[in-house]
Amino acid sequence: VVLPGSPDGRDLAPRLAHLLGRTLFAGAIEIRPNRITVSRWGGQVLEDLAPGGAYVATLQPGVRGDVEPDADAADIVWQVIDLAAPAGNTVDAQVVEVQPPDAATMDLSEAPHIWAGGAGLDSAARFDQLTELGQRLGASVGATRVITDRSWIGHERQIGTTGVVVHPRWYVALGISGAVQHTSGLGDPDHIISVNTDAHCPMMQLADLAIVADANAVLDALIELTAHD
Repeated sequence: VVLPGSPDGRDLAPRLAHLLGRTLFAGAIEIRPNRITVSRWGGQVLEDLAPGGAYVATLQPGVRGDVEPDADAADIVWQVIDLAAPAGNTVDAQVVEVQPPDAATMDLSEAPHIWAGGAGLDSAARFDQLTELGQRLGASVGATRVITDRSWIGHERQIGTTGVVVHPRWYVALGISGAVQHTSGLGDPDHIISVNTDAHCPMMQLADLAIVADANAVLDALIELTAHD
């Protein structure tokens, strides 16, 4: 049984494998009659496994990798599974509460509000301030590649063609000049606010509100202002 490695597929596969009494192979990128290749450690390792019998597998989106079966040798087996019934002594999961996402840890591609910093910020400590500001205002934190290359913030926070493509409602750029590698990852924000000492840089031209000022001083002022709220 092969299911897509989508949210629904990843949720259904382990329960189906348990009810059928089969081994589960999660995160497969290739499935052949006697071999399954699965992705491990965030895609850094590929592992070849021998299924050794009937199994359930999830196939990662965007890959195919299964060979065409021999029509003469293949048998179609129909089996009715009651997914609503408890499996042995287990009880199916129940939704207790749906909590809003944490802006500090949510995927940037889904973040509606983003504060982002670039080379105009003068130290790694500025990104601690950005994180603090984001927590106060319910916004996520992003950065340009030059910042993630300095290890001032994790690469998962990098916005651009070699990072994450975002689609926020509003985007505040602090000390970001606006290189095309960065701006091409912005999607189409409803509002862009840019703070930069260079009034003619590309990000200032894209902005709905362009503020000619030192981003470090503006960040200090915002921290002080929100501390009183």
